Amino acid sequence: MPAAVRPFERRDRDQLTALVNLHVAAVIPGITLSVNAVLGQLDREPQETIVDPWVAERCCLVVERQDGIAAAALLHRFRADEDVSDSYRGTGEIRWLVCATDAVDEGSRLLETVLERMRAWRVRSVGADCVLPALACYGIPITLPHLRRLLVSAGFSEPTRTELVLAAKCEDLPGQIMDGLETSRTLGLLGARVTLSRTGTELGFIEICDQPAEMARSSIAQRWADVGNLVVHDEADAAKVVPALLSAGADWMRLGGIARLIAYWADDVDPAERLAQLKLAGFKVLVSNERGFMRQI
Repeated sequence: MPAAVRPFERRDRDQLTALVNLHVAAVIPGITLSVNAVLGQLDREPQETIVDPWVAERCCLVVERQDGIAAAALLHRFRADEDVSDSYRGTGEIRWLVCATDAVDEGSRLLETVLERMRAWRVRSVGADCVLPALACYGIPITLPHLRRLLVSAGFSEPTRTELVLAAKCEDLPGQIMDGLETSRTLGLLGARVTLSRTGTELGFIEICDQPAEMARSSIAQRWADVGNLVVHDEADAAKVVPALLSAGADWMRLGGIARLIAYWADDVDPAERLAQLKLAGFKVLVSNERGFMRQI
């Protein structure tokens, strides 16, 4: 008898969290989500200040087999009101999808039920950006190819973009700022902002975002942080400014016991030279994530 797809129940919380953490472990090391972090995303995502208020309905579906939860998906339906962005208005989203690697049939059945739910919601299209509440876990990471195969088999389009997630040890980042450059620290949009200037002229800034404590149980010495913004005002200066910004950011993070830093690069957004600058500063590619999976209903 095929495994049945049903709504999430509270008794599923530990098994669902374990399945989610299996996927996180294939993307970023040392990060373990708590049950509260996973369950919290089922209700609302207050950090998503723009998109979350557009969500009209949420639904988490699971597939249970004899040895536990084999697959699960969190679904969103966005409102069709005028205040919702055109790209989201009246659409649905697979907020995340997880599936055991030996449960392809269960994953396929889950996606069939997901599409049935989307048709009942009368959305015009369904996206699958698959954002788990952990650093680097968004889109379909190259380390989770079984999820990609499930989406494509269910009729989702090929992705429209690929983003690289890079990681560096703070101790490996440049350790000294060039003479004549000044740094200052203020509150930015996404966290602490360290600004680099020369004789009163701002050259650029970096914003560092700490990982929310409720999303991890790893020790503080192994904590990861996130480059929320890395802005250089004149790309002609980037070869010198980027290492200096990373050095200033690393100094600040080391004070708080943060050992790892995540940065992002996308070829349709960032200068091609930025990737080389990050690698030269000590960053290595952690994972590449595909985005833009879409299906019409």
